[in-house]
Amino acid sequence: MRDNLIPVIVGRKWQIAKGYHAVELRTTSKSALPPFNDGSCVTLFLNSAGDKQRIYPLLRVSSVSDGYVVGMRQEGDGRTDSLLSKFPLNERDEVFVGTPKSAPTILDDRARSILFAGGIGAASIAGIAKRLASAGQRFEVHNFARSADRAVLREEFDALQSHGKVYHHFGLPDDLFAQKSSHAMSPTHANTQIYCSGPPAFMDLIERQAREWVYAANVHKIALGDQTA
Repeated sequence: MRDNLIPVIVGRKWQIAKGYHAVELRTTSKSALPPFNDGSCVTLFLNSAGDKQRIYPLLRVSSVSDGYVVGMRQEGDGRTDSLLSKFPLNERDEVFVGTPKSAPTILDDRARSILFAGGIGAASIAGIAKRLASAGQRFEVHNFARSADRAVLREEFDALQSHGKVYHHFGLPDDLFAQKSSHAMSPTHANTQIYCSGPPAFMDLIERQAREWVYAANVHKIALGDQTA
């Protein structure tokens, strides 16, 4: 068994946007799960050996069980691969959680931050934006989704509009998406911090565009999903 894995039971699921669910994870004992910061992720394992794993964004602590609530894409929602069927998180399943990993958040009054969210990655980006807002940092968010009803945590982003700039981009074809993301970064200062979380192709594009303007160390990718390949 891998060290620091805690057994949990999958609890209820509920929809947070079209095609996306929140999932409650309850501890199997009275022991408390480790605390976490906004924007953190946690790795779930199908067994204690830790050979099958996926990374999920942490949404909040469950008010019912003091467990975790994670975000996930809904099974059967147009996926062409079998990752979700291999890691379904069905109610009453036992899985194992690792220690939450805090997302990188650079606090620098001299620099601004630009955040890009896609899919369930919006959960991580919303958490980072909250931390930046709490610290009084300058930031802007660009939230991309195939349609408005598929936008994860849209209300949480809108609640941050008094602290930073928030832009929603819905239903854009690939060429317009690339234009929007490029325009958001051009021009920008080299010390600007860039954060992105979403599908791999989404993050790769943001990274390529960002490196034309900012230092490579200032590009922060929050990868979710299957990390075993």
